[in-house]
Amino acid sequence: MSMAQERIQSAALRRLVTSAENAAARIHSGMTVAFGGYTSAGYPKAIPAVLAARRAAGEDLRIHAISSSTNTPIDELLGAAGVLQRRTPMFSSRLLARQANSQTLEYCEQQMNQMPRLLRSGAFGRIEVAVVEALGITADGGIIPTSAIGMEPSLLAAAEEIIVEINLSQPELLAEFHDIYLPQRPQPIPLTRTAQRIGKSCIPVPSGKIKAIVYSSGLDETTPPAPARPEQKAIAQNLFNFLELEQRRTGMHSLPPIQTGFGNLANEIVNSFSSSHFRDIEFFCGGLQAANLRLLAEGTVAAASCGSVELTPEALRLLDSCGDALRKRLVIRNGEITNNAEVISRLGPITLTSGIEMDIYGNVNSSHISGSRVVNGLGGGANFAENAGLSVLMLASEGKQGAISTIVPMVSHQDICEHDIDVVITEHGIADLRGKTDIERARTIIENCSGSYKDQLRSYFNRAAAAGGHHPILLREALSWHTALAENGTMRLE
Repeated sequence: MSMAQERIQSAALRRLVTSAENAAARIHSGMTVAFGGYTSAGYPKAIPAVLAARRAAGEDLRIHAISSSTNTPIDELLGAAGVLQRRTPMFSSRLLARQANSQTLEYCEQQMNQMPRLLRSGAFGRIEVAVVEALGITADGGIIPTSAIGMEPSLLAAAEEIIVEINLSQPELLAEFHDIYLPQRPQPIPLTRTAQRIGKSCIPVPSGKIKAIVYSSGLDETTPPAPARPEQKAIAQNLFNFLELEQRRTGMHSLPPIQTGFGNLANEIVNSFSSSHFRDIEFFCGGLQAANLRLLAEGTVAAASCGSVELTPEALRLLDSCGDALRKRLVIRNGEITNNAEVISRLGPITLTSGIEMDIYGNVNSSHISGSRVVNGLGGGANFAENAGLSVLMLASEGKQGAISTIVPMVSHQDICEHDIDVVITEHGIADLRGKTDIERARTIIENCSGSYKDQLRSYFNRAAAAGGHHPILLREALSWHTALAENGTMRLE
């Protein structure tokens, strides 16, 4: 038996091994197809490539793709080929954003923690095929994921048929980190610690659902973060100043778990923990970057829980050299746990959220420019903001060399409401909004967090407050800044 065959422990399932072309022949135009993976990790590589090639060869192939958060490599491949007719629930691809805004792609946005419920209810209709990447298949048909789990248990349960890609390039060590737990309602989820294990290392599926198995290779495509900009460094420094103040105010010996996102700012914050006095840090996140793994390997971070690990070359080296040290401290979970309101509320993490813009009361727009043009999906950000022990919003106060103020009278699109934001941090300072009235929130944000638009914000708010109301708004002016940007290329009104 070859090493590849050994990855399939069921003799009956070995007979299903076929080429990617033969497996992909089960997918036809008009189908709803679920793809595994989460962020840009653990996604299938062979089947999407075949689908794109079929479209390029002239086949009229258009599908509804359901996947976990982002999955940018698949989105870029299938989007460029014209395979995607509809996409659910989140993307971060610039190409798909252009297609959604031109209405050549139907985009159905959903919060991540809503997806398992919607899938179970049949809200998306038939899901004919699910395609997932795996390290292997157990003797009883369980699928062992690779670098991501995401929504895969829910997707596999909802799908009528399953195609499994066994990736021979993914590190087999990844199986050591999986903890897959399927909630049994109404029983509580028995998770009380970040790195606690409550589930299994594989996703149970009826073996009869698996219709084809393909061997594949190739690692996840990753893009290393760019160096942090000066304003991002200032935001990170203000965050750490706040955390130190909060630690002294509360008398807590160690921080609650930290939830970070992706991108340059998140990377700068994670790296800054190395030079801070904080130790025994824990991460409870949707996904981890290489920086998170580095801190885990060096001991600054005591434990980490996530839905995926982005395997950059640095992350792969860390897994190879520090795998034994990480075994008991790193857990990769399914999204029904990582983004679960019950679990987030119980663990009480400090969640670090970013956005495109916010208004003077703390409402957040994290997905649409000028209200209409989507740039990315919401994903799980709102899940953490709503249920966190402490919800922190971080963003630079201005954009486009000062042409845009990210603090505006009213957000043009709302993803996260003011009641889910406790603290706002920009490069200029910190606004602690806890216990404040709406009028107090507005004045604190304007005075502590705005930059060159401070006088313009003051002018608007003073006039709005004079007009009265608990939540003062001048309806004729509230979106005038966005109108000015569209017409004049700047939000400056003078």
